[in-house]
Formats: sequence, structure tokens, C-alpha cells
Amino acid sequence: MEGSKKMMKRPIKEVYGSDASEASKANSIASQIELLEEIIKAKGKFDFTAGLEKLKEELMEADGMLADVKVKVPDWCKLEEKWLLDE
Repeated sequence: MEGSKKMMKRPIKEVYGSDASEASKANSIASQIELLEEIIKAKGKFDFTAGLEKLKEELMEADGMLADVKVKVPDWCKLEEKWLLDE
């Protein structure tokens, strides 16, 4: 229980980083893969390869799903919001 209390008291900046890009990197599957690869190199006697392969499969699946996402760009002139094009 003591360990979980320490986790709760950690500052948000330490956990998530100082901006959104650091926060997304800290929680991404790619960063988990990097962490597992470092653990495997440091402690070769443990078998983390199954977890690494699972994460790689999840990353490939997520990348495939992301590639299928189509974002429509609205015609701001037709919507009478031309001022949005100025930015």
C-alpha cells in the first residue's frame, strides 16, 4: 500500500511531462516498446519478449486504424466563416 501512496503524491509534471507532446509520448505504445527493449537488454534473464511482441502487434493495429481515419475539411466560405481561413 505504501508504494501506491507514493505514486499518488508524485507531481503531475513528473508523471505526464510539461506539455501535451511529452504526455502523449509517456503513455504511448511506442514508448512502452522502447522501455521493454531497454529492460530486455539490461536484464536478459527475464522473458519480456512475449510482452514486447504483443505491444508491437497493438502498435501495428493502432497505426492501421489511424491510417483509415479520414478528416473532412470544411469549406469555411460556404459556412460564412471565411475569417477562419485568415489564421
